[in-house]
Amino acid sequence: MRRGSLIRCVTACQSCFLTKHGRSTMARKADLDLTGRWSGMFNYPHSMPPTPFEAVIRDSGGFIAGETIETGRRGGTLQAMVEGRRQGNRVRFAKIYDEAPRAAYRIDYVGTITDGGDEIHGTWQIPGNWGGTFLMVREGGAEEEVAERA
Repeated sequence: MRRGSLIRCVTACQSCFLTKHGRSTMARKADLDLTGRWSGMFNYPHSMPPTPFEAVIRDSGGFIAGETIETGRRGGTLQAMVEGRRQGNRVRFAKIYDEAPRAAYRIDYVGTITDGGDEIHGTWQIPGNWGGTFLMVREGGAEEEVAERA
């Protein structure tokens, strides 16, 4: 194959990944940044109602850290810290509450980031105990977050 043919072939293959935004899906997954304000909900495995939460996440090259706030089942406000890692369209983080008795254990979250980076869904688990599912959605979207940081 001649060099010109190879370049046309590579260019044609790259266009297979173009999205409506003119960017490659592969590049977008590598460029994801979860920094922002998020609203979410986690579900219990039993008949308890879902619990809404708010989160502020900072993403620095795939390392994520942040804070969450929620209303406890018995009322009152619960705050926690989160730390973890984003790799491609997957995210893993641990949540540890600020106050006892909840501060004695961590809650592990594993999720999938949807295309565009504005939604994460997955599971949570207290190791050796129980778990459930969660969903979180970025407020304002990824494009608004980038504009605010610029």
